[in-house]
Amino acid sequence: MSREIHQLRSGAADWYSGVLDAATEALPRSIDDARQLLAPIAGEVWMGSLTLHGAATAGTDTDTRTSRRVSDRTRAEVFRRDGFLCTYCGGRTIPRCILVAISDVFPDDFPYHAHYRRGTVHPAYWALAPEADHVLAHAAGGTSDAANLTTLHAMCNTRKSSLAADSLPVVGERPAPHRAWDGLLSRYAEIVAIGELTGRRHASAGYHSSWLRRFGQKAV
Repeated sequence: MSREIHQLRSGAADWYSGVLDAATEALPRSIDDARQLLAPIAGEVWMGSLTLHGAATAGTDTDTRTSRRVSDRTRAEVFRRDGFLCTYCGGRTIPRCILVAISDVFPDDFPYHAHYRRGTVHPAYWALAPEADHVLAHAAGGTSDAANLTTLHAMCNTRKSSLAADSLPVVGERPAPHRAWDGLLSRYAEIVAIGELTGRRHASAGYHSSWLRRFGQKAV
């Protein structure tokens, strides 16, 4: 049974990342235990909207919209460099490919749709999925290499777009790497393997293997 979420709670990134951290840690031992740990956020679907340039956006695939000029390999490099932390709010991120792997294992509890169709995507995708955003905008001559990119949550990047430039934090002042947080990257291959055995695929056959290579990980 789905639960409609119209507004992200305060501290959403910490809340969702904490639940997913606990659930994925338990997953190799027991899918049932992992599902119980996922229960506090199970079945949630995003029905809200965020402000983008003064307009409302509800179901946009922001990862594609904002990063279409940045290669996937560069995005992976940026996320790792920034310690899988959002440089806007300082919160923890989990790459979308890893979130998709969790959805593969728990398709009903942690729903996902590749085109972000309204009412079919868990709000954690907005709260946690990172984007590689241009520090100097592409339209203003900024390049798409790693030096001009910074890690932002999807929700932070969307909200940031509606603010005056002088009200934004300096993205060059990136948070120090958080040694205890790796965006669940160290568990990614195992989550994928479990999803392939027991779950439901949400992406093409080579999707996860490609992202594992970009992050320098080996399949289980």
